[in-house]
Amino acid sequence: MLPYIDFLNQLDEKLDVYQKQQSEHIHCKAGCSVCCEKGDYPVSQIELEYLMQGYAALDNETKIQVQTNIRNIEKGGKCPFLIEQKCSIYPYRPIICRVHGLAYLFKDGVVKVPYCANEGKNYSDVYKDGEIFVEPIKENLDTANILNDFDYGEIRPLYSWLNL
Repeated sequence: MLPYIDFLNQLDEKLDVYQKQQSEHIHCKAGCSVCCEKGDYPVSQIELEYLMQGYAALDNETKIQVQTNIRNIEKGGKCPFLIEQKCSIYPYRPIICRVHGLAYLFKDGVVKVPYCANEGKNYSDVYKDGEIFVEPIKENLDTANILNDFDYGEIRPLYSWLNL
């Protein structure tokens, strides 16, 4: 797991640079959890293993809340690790969560914009009707692309990993 943790530290440094470059269009702040309340949250097997290390480190009260959330998890619903609008496993969060909020080139020149752009949040000042009016990050920040140097296992929605 150590090579993966080292990789995440390097990724976070790169994402910090991207966040600074795009900061005028990013409106994420503590307590804003729209991105965690509706989604499939694609997670690879290696990310799930790391995420579960974060879960194991939680205090018992938080673990009980997460367990309750997992029992009630729905496809496309709230992330079970979201407690009082905060990520309970933040240092262990998967790549989808680390890159959320950034606009970047995906595949075939398609720009991936955070869906909250349609809700008046990230990039809403430069995104309209499916078109973005600023230069996106010129790197595919999709989980599979970022993890291509790892044997990351299958990528599935968090819902399917936790609702077996």
